[in-house]
Amino acid sequence: MAEAYFRLIHAVTYFAILVLIVHEKRFAAVSHPMALRVYWGLSYVIVFLFAITAIIRLFFTGNDLVVLRMDDIVVLASLPLYVYLVVVSIRGSSGICEDGVVGNDDELDSNVSGYETASLFSKAVWNWMNPLLSKGYKSALKLDEVPSLPPDFRAEKMEEFFEKKWPKSGENVKYPVLTTLIRCFWKDLVIISLLAILQLVVMYVGPVLIQSFISFTSGDRSNPSEGYYLVLILLISKVLEVLSAHHFSFLSELLGMKIRSSIITTIYKKGLRLTCSSRQAHGVGQIVNYMAVDSQQLSDMMLQLHAVWMMPLQIVASLLLLYYYLGVSMFAALILIVATLISTLWMSSKSNQYQYHLTIKRDSRMKVINELLGNMRVIKFQAWEEHFKEKILSLRNQEFKWLSKFIYLLSWNLSLLWSMSQVISAFTFGAAIFFKNPLDAATVFTATTVFRILQDPIRNFPQSLLSISQAMVSLGRLDGYMTSRELDSNVVERQQGCNGRIAVEVKDGTFSWEDDGDQIVLKDINLEVRKGELAAIVGMVGSGKSSLLASILGELHKISGEVRVCGSTAYVAQTSWIQNSTIQENILFGSPMNNKRYKDVLRVCSLEKDMEILEHGDQTEIGERGINLSGGQKQRIQLARAVYQDRDVYLLDDIFSAVDAQTGSEIFKECVRGALKDKTVVLVTHQVDFLHNADLILVMRDGQIVQSGKYDELLKSGMDFGDLVAAHENSMELVESSTEASGECLPQSSPKSPHPLTPKSSQKSQVVANGGSSSLDQQPKGSSKLIKDEEREAGHVSFDVYKQYCTEAFGWWGVVAVVIISLFWQAAAMANDFWLAYETSKDHAWNPSLFIDVYSIIAGMCCIFVIGRSYLVAILGLKTAQRLFDQIINSILHAPMSFFDTTPSGRILSRVQYLPSPDSDL
Repeated sequence: MAEAYFRLIHAVTYFAILVLIVHEKRFAAVSHPMALRVYWGLSYVIVFLFAITAIIRLFFTGNDLVVLRMDDIVVLASLPLYVYLVVVSIRGSSGICEDGVVGNDDELDSNVSGYETASLFSKAVWNWMNPLLSKGYKSALKLDEVPSLPPDFRAEKMEEFFEKKWPKSGENVKYPVLTTLIRCFWKDLVIISLLAILQLVVMYVGPVLIQSFISFTSGDRSNPSEGYYLVLILLISKVLEVLSAHHFSFLSELLGMKIRSSIITTIYKKGLRLTCSSRQAHGVGQIVNYMAVDSQQLSDMMLQLHAVWMMPLQIVASLLLLYYYLGVSMFAALILIVATLISTLWMSSKSNQYQYHLTIKRDSRMKVINELLGNMRVIKFQAWEEHFKEKILSLRNQEFKWLSKFIYLLSWNLSLLWSMSQVISAFTFGAAIFFKNPLDAATVFTATTVFRILQDPIRNFPQSLLSISQAMVSLGRLDGYMTSRELDSNVVERQQGCNGRIAVEVKDGTFSWEDDGDQIVLKDINLEVRKGELAAIVGMVGSGKSSLLASILGELHKISGEVRVCGSTAYVAQTSWIQNSTIQENILFGSPMNNKRYKDVLRVCSLEKDMEILEHGDQTEIGERGINLSGGQKQRIQLARAVYQDRDVYLLDDIFSAVDAQTGSEIFKECVRGALKDKTVVLVTHQVDFLHNADLILVMRDGQIVQSGKYDELLKSGMDFGDLVAAHENSMELVESSTEASGECLPQSSPKSPHPLTPKSSQKSQVVANGGSSSLDQQPKGSSKLIKDEEREAGHVSFDVYKQYCTEAFGWWGVVAVVIISLFWQAAAMANDFWLAYETSKDHAWNPSLFIDVYSIIAGMCCIFVIGRSYLVAILGLKTAQRLFDQIINSILHAPMSFFDTTPSGRILSRVQYLPSPDSDL
């Protein structure tokens, strides 16, 4: 009767679940109902308790024969399904998107990763990856063939989520970055923890079943079905172990990528809002390190985080099993495990010290190499290659000293951890013989399996602690950066659309570059620039002209006053900023192409003649830092970029400083007073000749506007503006007199062409002068790319790469030595297992003293071979790393200058930064 009621309750429950699921599909519920999620969570708890009861009934009842009940098998088999249900209940999402995919047309294509829409089975076995793997197997994948990220995984979504969870201004949070990450990703952490617990539970099913298998194979059990049940349980446990382990790694890596993506995007956006003092405290190099190093440390920590709390659980579970099978002999294993942990922790602390010194020496070497690459042209002109080579090798030798200490200590640590299972098992079996505990085949192999399971957590524990400590340091650095002072977005009152009379206005403005306002750079600033006016700012060097533009942009700390800007703004800096791309891409800057407007911009910025001279015109690729352009060309390109954007207000900071007088006059006439005639232009300039065209002139001295008005008014008033005009006229007279004097000493020559001829134009002129047609016009043009694409190998790594690394140090003799000692090590390990099986078999008389003596000798041989192998590999690796470094430095120093013109220094530095891989990782 009770069973009938139980079945009735089950039927009603499942009917209610069906109604709730239909409700989701009908009303497109974004999340599962709370009642359904609570039911799934409670069901998991009940089934988990039933599973524990079944395991205890199966293996810990004290009976020699294991009684297999059908309900126990059903509970154990259904446990993974309930694990999935509790994961779904924690996440809460039903998979139905409320607003659809939001984004541009790129995000609406079909080439999106199938992970989000994959079924449970497809996710479990990674079936959703098969199409991409199949395509990659047939041919090398191209960038457009790689599926794009799902919307929820994209950087902008991650950054938005991170900003949403960031502590509010009123919250007193000591570790804001860590708090935000926990708020964002706590569900992912819980799911990964559940997988870790599942992996931990099923990991010990194999050792527990060994005794049952041995009893069955020895004929103690006559029912054949019990053998099938044992195989079925072992198969299910191993499948669960493999799936949980791989999904644990996959989800940990995925969570690390999410964290890294959100951190990098947030760091970048924060960098755009830093105040001047904050930018000085966090330089460009530091911000790059935050994005490249610290974010990666947090990402890598995700794999190591759970090992810290899992290791004590694994050790406790292992010790309980050992106590169940070996009794008090387990304490011998406990003592050795504690000693191993203490020694590994001590070696880990020493390793941290060595790594600290190694990092300092490596940074010193990288700094010199960076200076070498930045000044390679001067070094080659002066033939200083050998001098710099000696300096770099000297720093490398200091680095190599600490690297050797670190590698040898690492080799000893690995030797200890790899030989730990043999040593602990020998001592534990010796203690069992001493306490006269019975040792049969099932007990010995169960204990040996447990010892091997213990290897991984103990071996990974020091690395986990190191990774977490490094991540905590990175969190502290990121906390300092993310909580640094930002520019006040309300400093400038911006109005969209310029319908009023005033376009730029500053009232009673006092500004400082510092946040505390101690050093005032602008004071008592009052100005009004009307819509469509040209306002010129003049003054001596250091009078505050560029700072005034910065205050209009909102880059200065406002102490008092008001700043209003009407409409959108474009800014052209005094120092040109050029991207490593084509001229056209630099001008468009991501805007859509408008051919008519583009041609007009080239004309008004005096770039048409340059496009004719350059072999590939506007498709010419600009080298790193604009190395293949003159200063005037770079300045005109960035001016063209601003003009093409079609803004309301233009802030131009001394744009004529890098161009000659004729070109400057053309730009002022065609661009400033032509294309921008209806725009509001604020121009900082030293060119007095252009000032009579300005609608408003502002004269600055010591951070103040001392005069303002039109040209004639200021000239009549004298004072500072009169001094500037007079100083300009005197300097022009000196230039003209010096030019006339030098011209008398020079032979007569043809007038200079406005542009120097390139090799292309010189060759063309010579051919035409000889009466023939230009052969250059008939030749096909070469590639417009200046910077060469990085060459990457496709497919598998060739055998020559392995051969070079393995034979670089001592030829094939080193490889043969490593192979031989590895074979001896494996042979000793196999002999260990064989001796266990031989001595514990029923056909052989049990001799405890002989057993432990031979077992100890074999274990000692394993330790010797492991130590020899580790140190031999360390010696080979260090020698190979040093030889590869010498080859890299020689290749860099003896490469032609054209190599550095066509290869970005960042690419060369990245190759040099790969040295930690051959130094220690390999």
